[in-house]
Amino acid sequence: MQLRQLQHLVALAEQGSFGRAAQAVHLSQPALSRSIDTLEDNLQARLVDRAYGTVRFTQAGELVLTRARELLADAQQIQRDVLQLEGLAIGSLAVGLGPFAASTLGRMALSLMTQRHPQLLMRMEVADTATLSERLHRRQLDLFIADTRDLKKQPGLKLVRLPDLPVSFFVQPKHPLRRLKQVTLEKAMDYPLAGPNLPAEVAAHFDRQIHRDDRGVFNITCDDAGTLRHLALTANAVILAPHAPALNTDTDALVPLPVTGFARMQTHYSLVTLAGRTPSAAAIVYTRLVTELMQRSRH
Repeated sequence: MQLRQLQHLVALAEQGSFGRAAQAVHLSQPALSRSIDTLEDNLQARLVDRAYGTVRFTQAGELVLTRARELLADAQQIQRDVLQLEGLAIGSLAVGLGPFAASTLGRMALSLMTQRHPQLLMRMEVADTATLSERLHRRQLDLFIADTRDLKKQPGLKLVRLPDLPVSFFVQPKHPLRRLKQVTLEKAMDYPLAGPNLPAEVAAHFDRQIHRDDRGVFNITCDDAGTLRHLALTANAVILAPHAPALNTDTDALVPLPVTGFARMQTHYSLVTLAGRTPSAAAIVYTRLVTELMQRSRH
């Protein structure tokens, strides 16, 4: 049994078909199939049920798949430990970001890491907190940054709070609401109100502030900050976004809209890693860079 065969098994699980898995690991489909066959022969167990043209893992296959992911993660950890000694001339980093974190930190941190370490392989994913947590547990991410109010009780995670940033409503400069002396949340809801998927306690807080039963506060939910900005510029939408001019390029050409009762909103970012695992040299550098960027944006 070889690590390469375990990699092929994990690829098959993630891609869902022999054809897509073969492409992912840069093999022909017959070569991938032979690799899985050899693994099954070595273990003397059927791991994959190929009946009816679908890929389904047997009970033994699920067991081997779980251990394969752990072994591959351990093998990667050995490489990381060596890279700790060698610096960042080589290596990789997979970072996950929540939608707010992506708009405030993602592009700038990625640009600075690329400038300082041009040979480092980097992958950045934007998703909701639950998805990022799942991918971290599956060792598909080295770390993620997101609002973690919904993750406080999750086991196996190490959370390091990052500096808070103010959060504001934004509109395009000629929005009709800017002519009013005072804007309430109910008044803002006369226009499209858009924001990302919010933590449960934050969403509940917003809903408690209104006296309508026909809809929630936000009638448009979108985790892409660029799309929210486009809605503000083209559809007179009121959007919710971090107010960090030094970091958040997605609010360029927009202006903050003060809404009564919502002057002290803040992010609640944490940097999340797996507990008990040594971070890579790249992850340590990235963490330091993000902290510096957020502290700088507050001054």
